[in-house]
Amino acid sequence: MVMIEKMLFPTDFSGYSLIITEFLEDLKKAGVKEIGILFVVNTEKLSTVAGGFEPMKYVEIEERRADEEMLKLVEKIENFGLKTRVIKPYPSGDPVKEIIKASKNYDFIAIGARGRGLLKEILLGSVSEGVVRKSEIPVFVFKSRTEISEFGVKCYKPCEFLFSKILVAYDFSAYSRKALKYASEIAKRTGGEIILLHVYEEEEKKDLRTIADELRTEKIKVTEIEAYGSPAKVILSKQTEMGATTIFIGSRGLSLSKAIAMGSVSDPVVRMSEVPVFVSKGVL
Repeated sequence: MVMIEKMLFPTDFSGYSLIITEFLEDLKKAGVKEIGILFVVNTEKLSTVAGGFEPMKYVEIEERRADEEMLKLVEKIENFGLKTRVIKPYPSGDPVKEIIKASKNYDFIAIGARGRGLLKEILLGSVSEGVVRKSEIPVFVFKSRTEISEFGVKCYKPCEFLFSKILVAYDFSAYSRKALKYASEIAKRTGGEIILLHVYEEEEKKDLRTIADELRTEKIKVTEIEAYGSPAKVILSKQTEMGATTIFIGSRGLSLSKAIAMGSVSDPVVRMSEVPVFVSKGVL
């Protein structure tokens, strides 16, 4: 049985990260009971600051800001009947490393991403992508609809209900079976529909209907789709076509360095998706 009761929520209090709080009711229905809130004082960017800057002063300012913002965040989460744990003292350093370090006692990580519209973030990589690649537990990457103006960036929910249509990228591997297990457990709890997608890269035939029928015996609404093409491109296009509200996909994990070096299907899906992407890790 897969567990999603304890969620680690890293935040920098930006609109990108706080979009997760717009889905608290959905996450609670899916099984989340406790949320650990992590703020990391990002000292990595201090290396680009010219002389005369006091690093300790910066840390103090960031910690005070976090204390103020944390009170509002904790109140919002607890209003949904969820338990919170603020991870203190606030760690300083590389956010990716600190998030991975703090994740050991959690079932999954929920993290906001800046989305595909901001080219600079895609080219430079981001904290969310680093966490997806290095985490040993599932990572749920949340996306926002954004509006950029002279006043800054406003973030909006990319969908109304997170689990109403769950697109599962299924390639018959043990990794995708685990992603499907997470999706099916959540679908049963939330009443969501599963869109089971298999993408053929060459002439082959797999029995996708059998997998779909097994889900139907568990009273889950399922639509199975078979398509040909580049897996990442087809997954993204089918998400749009079917109106999927989230994508579930398996990842081979950190141990397979060759797969990481070459990139994987999950990498471009996480980077380019307009809706949240749940990346499961390892096999059942």
